[in-house]
Amino acid sequence: MKFINLFAIMLLLTPLILAKTKEEWKTRTVYQLLTDRFYRDNDDRSSCGNLRKHCGGTFKGITKQLSYIKGMGFDAIWISPIPINQGDDYHGYAFIDMYKINPHFGTDEDLKELIRQCHKQDIWVMVDVVANHVACIGEDYGRIHPFNKREHYHNPCQIDFNRMWQDKYMRENCRLFCLPDLDQSNPYVRSELKRWVRYIIDTYGFDGIRIDTVAHVPLDFWKEFADAAGVYQVGEVLHGDVRIVAEYQQSLDALLNYPLYYAMKDSFTQRQSMKRIYNSLQDIKRGFKDVTVLGTFIDNHDQPRFLHGNNNIPGLKNALALIFMAEGIPMVYYGTEQAYNGGGDPNNRESLWDHMNTRSEMY
Repeated sequence: MKFINLFAIMLLLTPLILAKTKEEWKTRTVYQLLTDRFYRDNDDRSSCGNLRKHCGGTFKGITKQLSYIKGMGFDAIWISPIPINQGDDYHGYAFIDMYKINPHFGTDEDLKELIRQCHKQDIWVMVDVVANHVACIGEDYGRIHPFNKREHYHNPCQIDFNRMWQDKYMRENCRLFCLPDLDQSNPYVRSELKRWVRYIIDTYGFDGIRIDTVAHVPLDFWKEFADAAGVYQVGEVLHGDVRIVAEYQQSLDALLNYPLYYAMKDSFTQRQSMKRIYNSLQDIKRGFKDVTVLGTFIDNHDQPRFLHGNNNIPGLKNALALIFMAEGIPMVYYGTEQAYNGGGDPNNRESLWDHMNTRSEMY
């Protein structure tokens, strides 16, 4: 009897890890949100004064508003990277300590409670992860944990975005903007990144991962990283050429369907022929190993909103219908349901709490 009671207590204290496979994820629809911009846990609905700085969204805030997400029919969420960043880096994509939770978002227990409450409501949780780079610290590597030595990084050089896709060495070794580039060929870096992704899955109970900047890391690393994670992975390769993006499905379950995104943008917002979408769908079907697990989307935190520069609500509805009907896993960016129309970063990263209208036309 004592053993049974002890076992029951352990179950309560430890996240139940039932790895969600790519086959299971095919049944889900994903609501992508930025943790800092979704909801404040103190219910303060005043607008954010500066979109380049922290606005106050938290894990507790998401937990408070799960009914808002559930009310649209979504049964999965994609949240921002969880490690602590430096200064005003509200987005989460530039960590200084991979193992510490971002205090702007909340505590370790706040995150665990969010995932517990999501699972109670049959909402799966995907977390964004970064394994390519760290925060903008110049060459002051001692500020980063656990990668605090010069040998953990590639030699400093800068990516030229005009030549990046023609120069693989540059793409995989040089810095995106000011972000020091991790050297995954270093045995310590390679093993620690894999250990970390397994750690966050086991500790918090995430059901899937979205992987940032996939094209900036050698392909062979991602197979090991995916195996270590043990859950569904969808990677970002920001390019419209099927051949370039599909190559990475050799190592990962799925990629964001950027080729379809660019085709939809051309047809729905640039008024090109719908044949552009038809041809893209044919190319995608021929080029990818498994189309059914790709992430389909109409915009995200890296792209201007679909409605930016236009007020084409019928076109927005048609584009959403396409990503829900096409093969793949639909991933809808927060604010779409409120017809947000922000432009490039940071204007496409608006606060949501001041416009959570459950009677809006798009909700």
